[in-house]
Amino acid sequence: MTSLTEQQRMAVLMVLLAVSVFLTYYFHAILMLGTVFSHFFYIPIILTALWWEKRSIPVALFLGGLVVVGTLAFSPDPLVLNDYARVLMFVVIAFVVASLSEQLKGREREVKKQRDLVQRYLDVAGVLFVVIGADHTVRLINRHGCEMLGYREEELIGKDWFATVVPEASREARRQVFDAAIAGDPVSPGRRENPVFTRNGEELILAWQDTVLTGDDGRPVGLIGSGSDITDRIRAEERLRAAHDEANLYLDIMVHDINNANVAALGYADLLGEVLEGTEQQMVRKLRSGISRSIEIIQNVSTIRRLHSGETATRPIDLDAVIRAGIAHHPDAGIAYEGKPVWVMADDLLPEVFTNLISNSIKFGDPEVEVRVRVEEDDGAVEVSVEDTGPGVPDRVKPLLFTRFRPGTNARSGKGLGLYITKMLVARYGGRIRVEDRVPGRPEEGAAFRFTLQRCDRPSVPPNRAVIARP
Repeated sequence: MTSLTEQQRMAVLMVLLAVSVFLTYYFHAILMLGTVFSHFFYIPIILTALWWEKRSIPVALFLGGLVVVGTLAFSPDPLVLNDYARVLMFVVIAFVVASLSEQLKGREREVKKQRDLVQRYLDVAGVLFVVIGADHTVRLINRHGCEMLGYREEELIGKDWFATVVPEASREARRQVFDAAIAGDPVSPGRRENPVFTRNGEELILAWQDTVLTGDDGRPVGLIGSGSDITDRIRAEERLRAAHDEANLYLDIMVHDINNANVAALGYADLLGEVLEGTEQQMVRKLRSGISRSIEIIQNVSTIRRLHSGETATRPIDLDAVIRAGIAHHPDAGIAYEGKPVWVMADDLLPEVFTNLISNSIKFGDPEVEVRVRVEEDDGAVEVSVEDTGPGVPDRVKPLLFTRFRPGTNARSGKGLGLYITKMLVARYGGRIRVEDRVPGRPEEGAAFRFTLQRCDRPSVPPNRAVIARP
């Protein structure tokens, strides 16, 4: 009845009052049954109290007066105390129901006020907010959510959320996740990407997060969900990923072809070096050095690409085998290493660290430079040192040595890219790298590059013998 308009309520009341007047006449004048009919009077009194609160009291007084007038006009019996009590009861019922109705409407107004306040807060939010009941129907949705989905609020309220906006391919799975949350499943999927369909059939991707809504008894009654539109970001990432893959394809082709050309040129340079003498042989050596530098640049570019692409994951690596393989690339150099079976957390790029450090010591040292590799274990960490007897590193250069493209201090210095890559790799493995004097306080007597790695437990292997490579 609360859905009736004011005019409809007034019409109903008039009909009930007319019926009351008729019953008074009919029971008194025709049936001569007294006031049994007056129980009907509670209906208009209660309805008036529910609709207009205190206005029901005049209606109660009117109906009570009707009882009194009917008795005096048609009944031979005089009024008794019971008749007056009935009239008083009409007024009491009207007052009590009116008071309860007023309190109930006051609470409804307060709830509506709080609901409207919450709705205003949600409407100014730049993301979709929706309250989904345990029966999967939409109980509340903010303005931004309606605009995002292309619906009016009244078109969504009461509708099945999953059947209305969730793509059919993921609808059943999303329902199962929702029902599990309502059933009290403690496992929450957390923030995730959920697709939705708008009214015009466009698919949007939302960064979705929700939480269970509980009632006064603590039992789940629904779910509050929020979603921000990340469709443009996802599509931009897809385009960027495609462009990245394409660029990597071109880079792989370039690295492959240039390396093939470099290897062929290096082979011809070695052949020329064997048949030429004097100045021509010196020129071939410079040519070979330039080709080697080209190979080094290509290798650095390839390493950086693999670092940024995340192609490899850390895993247990045999450090002893990596060091021995690095030493084997320089058979003519004087490199001392006492084998130590240690396993560390690294990846397939770990050999680049030793390639860069050992090559750096040989390249910038004198022809008779000596290199020593040391491995020491300490509290779950492994410290590796690559020491040389070369010209060393001045104190003013040490803080800048691992900076990208930082020039060195002598004519043979490169651009610092190899050491920059080395620092990136060591940091990737959770370690740190530094450069020190081989002899403390005397930088001119050689440098010592020291870095740490995380040790991991592996089955022990037989100890290795010391390796000493001599020119």
